[in-house]
This record gives sequence, structure tokens and C-alpha cells, in this order.
Amino acid sequence: MLNAQRILLASLILCGIAAVPVTATAQTKLRVGLLPFSEALGAVIADKEGYLKSAGIEIEVTKFQGGAAAVPVLQSGRLDIAFSNTVSTLQAIEAGLDAAVLAPAAVVRSAPPDTTVALMVRKDAAKSLKDLEGKRVAVNVINSTAWLHTVAALAMHGVDPAKVRFTEVPFPQMNDPLLNGQLDAIVQVEPFRSALMATDKAEILSWPYIESAPGTDITQYLALTSWVEKNRDIAVKFARAVIKGAEFAKANDAATREINIAYTGLNPALKDKVLLPEFGTAVNVAGMQRTMELMQKFGMLQKPIDISSRVLKLN
Repeated sequence: MLNAQRILLASLILCGIAAVPVTATAQTKLRVGLLPFSEALGAVIADKEGYLKSAGIEIEVTKFQGGAAAVPVLQSGRLDIAFSNTVSTLQAIEAGLDAAVLAPAAVVRSAPPDTTVALMVRKDAAKSLKDLEGKRVAVNVINSTAWLHTVAALAMHGVDPAKVRFTEVPFPQMNDPLLNGQLDAIVQVEPFRSALMATDKAEILSWPYIESAPGTDITQYLALTSWVEKNRDIAVKFARAVIKGAEFAKANDAATREINIAYTGLNPALKDKVLLPEFGTAVNVAGMQRTMELMQKFGMLQKPIDISSRVLKLN
């Protein structure tokens, strides 16, 4: 009788254990501002492949057209993490933004082709960058990151940037004015660069980023220093997941192209034709300092910034 009671008690205990629901791992929700471009794929892949979920992180994404638009929202406290470019990041810090760099995004390749801009002209219209003095050259925005690296490349070739007639034209609208002679040169990105080259009526004179700052970080993920101090563990987990996403992109080209189509809305016909960015797996402080020096040289930054003190330590 005693054995029977013990067996019954054990069964009840086991049934009780089985009845207890399994509690899901608590997820920290982060408000993240990204750009609708392939440079943000590190975070996108980290989300899609479950790297963030495994780290206990859920992200609520808001898309911005540029880092200059995302950074003020970060500063207001309405974002936890923002995607920015190095020029916007350094300008915002100089203006008073107390921010930390969590992880790198896209980096400049050391040799062409690259996803950064190319300086393009009509075929046989110019033999060298020196020929662009006095000519009409379109950039998306004057005093932008594309403009900075373009004037740096021009200066490297002995061209006085002040003698170039820069004008602002959005990337999607540059090609036709170049071909019909309204512009003498354009500073163009993918996929519009490939579309222009396909006409066989244009050629590339220079890859400004590669010439002026090879290997440097173009874009990165930022958070307010005060937020990082309160959420260091989460910040480190987010950074590591993004880096894991970058490593996935490097090792899985076909899958990354599918994710790129879904995220950016790129024409599926261009899926295998466009060049994907090179992704960084560690913040390149020396490269960012090179960009900082160019910004000071061309009047976009007044004082040097101690970049190394603002990079999140992952170890």
C-alpha cells in the first residue's frame, strides 16, 4: 500500500511539472533607425537569421533616408540606435551629440569596383580629373560624404575644387542630364551607375572613396552614451549580432542578395547584377580618423574628435 501511494505521489508531481508552461526568454525591444539601403544589411540579416532573437533582442525598425535625418531623432530619445554615415556622425558629435559607435556597417574597398560613388563622364569627354576644372559636376548634396571624398580625390590629382562647378542633383536623376550634355560629370552610386554604364556612352574617371580613404568605415550604428552606460550588456549583444550578420553576408552571397531584394525593394532583375557592400566586422578607428582629417581640411569639421574613446568595447 505504501509503494502504491509513493507511485501515485510521484505521478502527480510529474504531471504538475508537465503542466507548468515553458516561459519564453524575455526580449528587450530596441527602437532602431535604419536606412533603406544595402549598407544596413548587417542589422537586417541579424534580425532575419535570428541572431538578435538569440541575444534576447527584438527590434522595431524605422527607416530614414539618411544618417543626417536619423541622428536628431536619436538625440531626442525616440530611437535607441541609429544608422549613420561617418561624416554625419562626426558633425553631430562636434555639435554636441554625446554618442558611442556600437558597430561598423559598410566599408570602402581597397580597389574598384565598389558600392561607393564613381565620378563619371560621357565617353571621351575628359581624359583626367584635371579636365573637370570649370566644368559642371553633379553630387547628390554639396557638403555631403560623397562631395567630401570627391573634392579630396580631385585635390589629390592637382585639381582645385573651388574651380569645379558643383551642383546638386538626386542620384536617380543624374544620368540623363549627363548624357544630354547638361552636366559634364556626375558622382553616381549603384544601381544607377550600372544602368549608365550599360548605355556604353559613359565611363568612370575616378572612384573617390577608394582614392581618398580606402578601407575606411562609411557607415556605423550609433547610440547615446548615456543609453550605453545604462544598457551596456544589450549594446554589446546588439553589436555582436550585427557583426555576425556582416559575417553571414560575406559567406552567403546568394542568400544575402535575396534579403537585399526584400529589404531595399530593388528590381528583382538586378538581384545578381548589383554590387553588394563590403561589410566591416570591427570599427576601423584609423579609417574614421582619416575621414575626420579630410573633413577638417575641407571645412566640414572645426575640431578633432577622439574617436577611439567613443567606440564600444566588445570584450
